[in-house]
Amino acid sequence: MSDGSGTVGTRDTRAKLIDVAERLFAEFGVESVSLRTVGIEAGQRNNSAAQYHFGSKDGLIAAIIEARSADVDARRAELVDALRAGPAAPTVPQLIDLLILPLAETITASSERTWYLRFLANVMDHPMLDAPWGPGPAGPPDPPGLRYMRRELRRLLPDLPDAEFERRLRWQGMTAFRLLADFERQRATTGAAASADQVVADLNAMLAALLRAPYLTA
Repeated sequence: MSDGSGTVGTRDTRAKLIDVAERLFAEFGVESVSLRTVGIEAGQRNNSAAQYHFGSKDGLIAAIIEARSADVDARRAELVDALRAGPAAPTVPQLIDLLILPLAETITASSERTWYLRFLANVMDHPMLDAPWGPGPAGPPDPPGLRYMRRELRRLLPDLPDAEFERRLRWQGMTAFRLLADFERQRATTGAAASADQVVADLNAMLAALLRAPYLTA
């Protein structure tokens, strides 16, 4: 295991630091956890290991998102391909599933405790994120699956002014992350009473109502 020198075991060291930081950020929030704390909790002899590997807390947050989002983006791409291959244009609920279903599946993919949704809920207001579904200008752009979701939702909701559409889309992401984080927490601590399928269905219905609500002018 590397002590932060960048020689032996660098990849393992980075992975360990990412795992520990994700858990600490999820449990205690981004502002309450220092890079030094991450290094200590990860068992690094060099307490500056996190700063060495990621440069800053922003760099560490971006690394966590990059590490965890690959599987989510791949699953979302599968769902997009299925919609494109379907006999009809996608519906609002089908498009909302592109956001929430791959995230929900990260919680139930194994019997092990997960932290990613609670991590996302805690970093969604961080300055480096300009939208609750992915990094802003400081990070990579929205993945293709979410760009497809946004484009198709805009087509289905033509009567919403641009500013209103963007506000509702942002609220959609914020609501999804917060409630899926709560489901993850309940599943990890007390055992979730609702099934993942029920949670996804309820959340989808809620978000569809938000997006389709009549636009009231003054």
